[in-house]
Amino acid sequence: MVTLNRPEVRNALSRRMLRDLIGVLVEAEGCQETGAIVLTGAGPGFCSGDDLSEAASTDAATFDQSIGLLQRLTRTLLDLKKPSIAAINGAAMGGGLELTLACDLRVAAQRAVFACPEVAWGLVVTNGASVLLPAIVGHGRARDMVLTGRTFDAAWALAAGLVGEVLPDDRLLDRAMALAEGMASRSQAVRLTRRLFDDAGKEAIVNALAREAEAVGRARRGPAGEKGLRDFAARRSGEGTGR
Repeated sequence: MVTLNRPEVRNALSRRMLRDLIGVLVEAEGCQETGAIVLTGAGPGFCSGDDLSEAASTDAATFDQSIGLLQRLTRTLLDLKKPSIAAINGAAMGGGLELTLACDLRVAAQRAVFACPEVAWGLVVTNGASVLLPAIVGHGRARDMVLTGRTFDAAWALAAGLVGEVLPDDRLLDRAMALAEGMASRSQAVRLTRRLFDDAGKEAIVNALAREAEAVGRARRGPAGEKGLRDFAARRSGEGTGR
């Protein structure tokens, strides 16, 4: 099990954390004893997204590097030969939600909530969300999430197909581990089946990542993006809320 472990900022994704996560996933991929990977968050939240307070203190070029790392993490998840499960134990916001889209399965705790709040900060989605999100929930729901920035609860996520199951908070990890063990026990069939899905959509995802990186960089350099990051930094009061 891989745990996002910055609970003091709702597991916001700093550059260091992104590098660490990529390394852990690569290590898990090479471990013969690991048959599947469960991704969850420490504390009451899953992941609040990019660490925007870090982004607000950097220049545009460094921001671009952070987006590159975030997309590299997504590509690492998508390229895994082993199945992955997002055990969404709380809020999955922005980049945190996008991270779950790269997993094979998503299960959520009853307290989980979901949002794409990028527009509130003058930014746009990245991490393949423009392809992965509508493929999972449909174009109408995806546009609702991305264009309004609204927050949706676990019941909505289940009805929309964003998650496959919603469980009591204290049963989430047990269920995720059971799913992982089940897939690991059928590793060859699971691997071959995943390849059928992945090969069909790989080109679209690669193209989406490139378009999104360019779009979010342009948004970051624009007046709305600059103001959004400044406003975020000014509002932060000890709790992290990400893109």
